[in-house]
Amino acid sequence: MEGSEVNIIYESGQAHSGLMNVRTEVAGLIRYGQLEVPGLPEPAVRLVALAGRQHADVRLLTRLVQADGVVEARVLKVAQFAAYQPSSPIHSLGEAISWLGAGEVADMAFTASVQTTLFDPVRGQGRVEDAWKSSIAAAIWAREIGAVSRHRSPLTYLCGLTHDIGAHVTRLSCIETAAKLGVRLTQVEQEALVQEFQEQFAQVIVRKWSLPDVVAECMSAWSNWELGSADNLHVAVIHLAHHLAEIVTQQGAEFAREALVGNLALDALNITPDRFTALLDRTAWVMNQVGAY
Repeated sequence: MEGSEVNIIYESGQAHSGLMNVRTEVAGLIRYGQLEVPGLPEPAVRLVALAGRQHADVRLLTRLVQADGVVEARVLKVAQFAAYQPSSPIHSLGEAISWLGAGEVADMAFTASVQTTLFDPVRGQGRVEDAWKSSIAAAIWAREIGAVSRHRSPLTYLCGLTHDIGAHVTRLSCIETAAKLGVRLTQVEQEALVQEFQEQFAQVIVRKWSLPDVVAECMSAWSNWELGSADNLHVAVIHLAHHLAEIVTQQGAEFAREALVGNLALDALNITPDRFTALLDRTAWVMNQVGAY
């Protein structure tokens, strides 16, 4: 289904030929089954099975993280960050696992691997970088919401991190396609193309990255959670985490308090006003963790 912003641009006569060429190119790749998305390194794919599991195989986790020096360095950087308040300095991967747990370190390693694979080459493209930071924030908020609501699973963080990955990869692909065609897209045009094509990109990502079913469900359902089944509380967690991450990152915790009053996910997850206040009190801690990446 075409995104509403695309339709507005077309109907107003503002769609220049460059935008149309990019749209035609991407649509053709989808139509003929030739859409490609970046693949994750094999260690990152295997990390999915360990993510969030505190009793994961430590030796396997160590091998997977150490397979990529950049990922290992980032894991240590995040583990050393003040938000985690280690009782003593962390100097090695083994110390990080001992202090934080294997599941937490696996989450960090997967995040670092995705960041290295998808986002390092486009530093300086503000919208892309901001969107990725929001996804990290959503992952951390999802873990916090899951703990408060008692609807946290080993995959909660992973669901939060990847819930909007289809949009990110669509944006990157459209920017790359536009560059090949000699076209410079405005941010409004980028967002319009993202709205139109992100679902198809997300489906390819799920297959290529071998993501679990619950992660795929969150990717497809978080934005329209209110229209789905009230039983899908793991999706409600991600729905709320997305909005918290977006609003807090851009406008602060107090604005989030006002903006999310009456959100159906709060009731579904049994997050009372007092619990919601306690959740928002974690804002500085969450944003410090985001800053570590």
